[in-house]
Amino acid sequence: MDITPENIVYHELIGLEVEVVSPAYPDLKGTVIDESRNMLVLKTEKHDKKVPKSCCSFIFTLPDGRRVKVLGTLLLSQPENRIPKKKRR
Repeated sequence: MDITPENIVYHELIGLEVEVVSPAYPDLKGTVIDESRNMLVLKTEKHDKKVPKSCCSFIFTLPDGRRVKVLGTLLLSQPENRIPKKKRR
């Protein structure tokens, strides 16, 4: 299944380019290199940075170039539990 704006919260985030939208993390951009229940770990130009999901929004760049804004609260879950969840209609 390809990653789309509609199913991004059910997909693997590691490897995606991301921009953090939060006053606490101005101008923070990087690549997702790890994920836990509450944090994303980003590889930036200078160093790796841990960012909490609960207080931020994220703009992910999909492989096809589209950009998608996602509230961090929608990502709060262990990745292995979030990915297999079925989308509710």
